[in-house]
Amino acid sequence: MENKKIYNLKQIEAACVIGSPIAAGLLIAHNYKKWNNDRQAIIWIIIGILWTAGIISLAFFIPEGKFEKSLSLLPFINGLVLYPIINKLQGNQINEHFNNNGEKASNWNIAGIISLILLLLFIPLFILNQSSPINNYSRKDFYNCAVLYNNEMPLNEVEKLGNILIRVQYFDPNNQSEVVFADNDSIYVLKLIIDKSYFNNKEFLIETQSLIKHINKYEFSKPIFFKLIDEFLTDEKELSIDNKINSPVILETAKFVKNKNFNLYYDIAITEKERLKFQDIILSLNKVFPQQYEIDFAIEIIENSYKLNLFNPKTNWNNPQVLSEAALIKNKLNQGDFSKPFRLFLYDEFESNLIEKEIE
Repeated sequence: MENKKIYNLKQIEAACVIGSPIAAGLLIAHNYKKWNNDRQAIIWIIIGILWTAGIISLAFFIPEGKFEKSLSLLPFINGLVLYPIINKLQGNQINEHFNNNGEKASNWNIAGIISLILLLLFIPLFILNQSSPINNYSRKDFYNCAVLYNNEMPLNEVEKLGNILIRVQYFDPNNQSEVVFADNDSIYVLKLIIDKSYFNNKEFLIETQSLIKHINKYEFSKPIFFKLIDEFLTDEKELSIDNKINSPVILETAKFVKNKNFNLYYDIAITEKERLKFQDIILSLNKVFPQQYEIDFAIEIIENSYKLNLFNPKTNWNNPQVLSEAALIKNKLNQGDFSKPFRLFLYDEFESNLIEKEIE
C-alpha cells in the first residue's frame, strides 16, 4: 500500500511555509500522480518553481532595510494563500482517501524534500553572495546608512566622512544611503552608491557638485576623488568639480547645545564660537522663540554678511508684531559682536518656489 500514501493539507501548507512553494508543489504533484493525473502534477511543479523564483526576485530587488518585516512574513502569507487553493482542488479527494482509511505519507519524506530544496536554493545564493564585490569592504553604520571601506582606510577618516554626511543630511535615518570609501595608495576614492539611471541625471549631478565642493572644504589625510557607482558595485562614473555649474552651497545641521528642539543650519565657514554665540542670543529671546517648540534657523554667508533665514507665512509679513519681533532679533544679533553683520530674511514657499522678504 506504499504507493497509496498521500499528503494532507496541513503537510502541504507546512512544506510551503518552511521549504518554499517548490516543496509544496512537489507534494501536490505527488498526490496528483497517485490519482493518475500526470498533467496536473507537472503543472504544479512548474507553479512551485515560478512562485519561488518570483519570491527570490522580489527579495533581491527590494533595497536592504525596506519592508524587512513584511518580507519576514512572506512564507506564512504563501501558506495562507496556498491552503484554500489546494483545499478547493484536492480537498475532497484527500478527505475521501483518509475517510477510507488511506495512509498519510511520511513527514520524514517532507523533511528530506525541504532539506534538499533549501540546499539547492541556498548554495547558489551563498556562492553569489561570497563573490559579490561588497565582500571586499567592511561596513560602518550611521543610523540606517553606511560607509563601506577597505582594510587600508583609517577608521577615524571613515567616522569623519560619515558624520559630515549626517550633518548635510545625505545620510538620513528615514532613507537608506550607502557610500564606498577606499584608500587607494596616494588618494582616497569616495563612491556614491546610486541607481545607474542617475548617472546622467542633470539635476542629480548638480546636487552632487554641491556635495563634492562641501566635502572638499574638509581636510582629510589624502585628496579625495569622487565617483558614482551602481548598487551592484560594478559600473562607475567619474565625477570632477565643474566650476561652470552654479551649484548651491550645502548647509550643515546641528541641534542647539542647550535646546534640542531648535535646529541650526549653517555654512561651515561660520566658526563654532560664532554659532554658539548665535544660539545663546536666540535662547535669550524666549518670548519670541518659545523653547518647547521645534524651530529651524538657517545662516548663510552672502556679500560678507550673515544671512539669517526664518520661516514665516507670507500672509504675516506685514503684521506689525512680526515686523517688530524681526527687527528685535536683527538688532540683538548685530549687537552681539559677530565677525560679520546680520541680515534677516523671512521666507515662505509658494508652489515649490521660495519667496523671501528682507527686514530692513
